[in-house]
Amino acid sequence: MSLVRPPGGAEFAALTELAAEVTGPDRAGAFVRSYLERHHLLVADRAGAVVGLLAYRTDWFQCTFVSLVSVRSDFRRQGVARELFRWVEEMSPSPRLFSSTVETNAISIQMHGALGFTPSGHIDNLPQGYRELLFYKALLPGRRR
Repeated sequence: MSLVRPPGGAEFAALTELAAEVTGPDRAGAFVRSYLERHHLLVADRAGAVVGLLAYRTDWFQCTFVSLVSVRSDFRRQGVARELFRWVEEMSPSPRLFSSTVETNAISIQMHGALGFTPSGHIDNLPQGYRELLFYKALLPGRRR
């Protein structure tokens, strides 16, 4: 199991590398910096190494929205993303949690279903050229901190 925690100051390079797998290398640094400044990043740590990250926001139509989740390839399918999502569920000030992925990411689509998300729509005409699929999960009252 991973330790989920806020990121440390010296982990910017590791976080940027993980984010680049999703956002691309040109956008990763600015993306990570923005979420660090808002304190909306969670890190999955195994033996002192960053193995996953989750970026979220709490101001998306008065709901919590997971903007990015990325797990190092050698730690995938070991529950790291599940643990990160569990933490954001507990931290969410809203009973509504949303997340998204591109329509071509079958593994992420499957993961969202396994985590209890249901399809909630899509967004077309984005710069990457693929449809962005939205997912929704109702959070149980009293489960959040």
